[in-house]
Amino acid sequence: MTRIAMVSIVLALSGCASQPEAPDWVSGAPREYRSSEYLIGRGQGASGEEARDRARADLAKVFEAQVSADSVDEQSFKDARYEARSLRRVSVRAERIVEGVEIARTWQEPSSGSHHALAVLPRAKAANALREEIARLDEATRVHAGRSRDAQDLFLKISFAGQALAAQAERHACQKALRVVDPTGVGEPSSWSVERLRADLDALLKRVKLAPRVVRDTSESLEPLHKAATAAAGFLADTGASPDYILEASLVLEATGPLEDWYWQRGVLEVRLVEAASGRSRGSRRWPIKAAALGPQLAVQRALSEVDAALRKDLRAAVIGFAASSR
Repeated sequence: MTRIAMVSIVLALSGCASQPEAPDWVSGAPREYRSSEYLIGRGQGASGEEARDRARADLAKVFEAQVSADSVDEQSFKDARYEARSLRRVSVRAERIVEGVEIARTWQEPSSGSHHALAVLPRAKAANALREEIARLDEATRVHAGRSRDAQDLFLKISFAGQALAAQAERHACQKALRVVDPTGVGEPSSWSVERLRADLDALLKRVKLAPRVVRDTSESLEPLHKAATAAAGFLADTGASPDYILEASLVLEATGPLEDWYWQRGVLEVRLVEAASGRSRGSRRWPIKAAALGPQLAVQRALSEVDAALRKDLRAAVIGFAASSR
């Protein structure tokens, strides 16, 4: 073997021997950051910045998965509006918590040049922030529930009862996040019964005796949809001559087309709650309606389906909103 060949082999072997091993946290549990004390996230990318961003995102997924996918707990929140709103809020709060994440370690693979990063979040730090928020929401629930009990105006009672329920729905989502960071998985169980708060709100809504009336309808099909949605929302329809409230509805649709063989229906659905005795408006809400089909009658049917879906989904929340806005 020539001297040059021998030198080449020695250099190659020494090069292989000097390749550093990947840190333990790249593919396993880091010894420095025990899972009982830290949440961790890992990231890999073509640059250090990309790896760090992915590590933070990986850690954030821990919150997102637990908060949005706990199907058992979510069954206790049948009012989708409150659940959706609380999930959005806790998602924002989780993002704020994740802003405090530290990039504890970085490493670059010598052979490929790929970057790795380890993000860590002390469980105690995140838990304290969530417990403070839970305490605030419990206090808000206590205040709103008390105001609902003491108010004389029925709509004020409804407004405060709705806020109490909303606070506990948000607390429920915070509790999910807290169970992620609490090593015991217990978090802070609530002393409030969401079922009781919802039942109280439902009972108040049933005391609202209102008459659903259509004041304008270009489709000539709004009345049965309006009455059905009012009943589905839990309100007691007053069929007498002197109701306490009138829930007015109007629907104006305009046909256009055909445009490239499509017929369109565009318009506006509006509901307004009025005190029958005084004529005072307690609030109103509008929904844009738009539907298309290959035939004019089918376009109308699809527009009415949108109207029906909007009323069934939002009417209850709208009336509760009228209570809050008219305070």
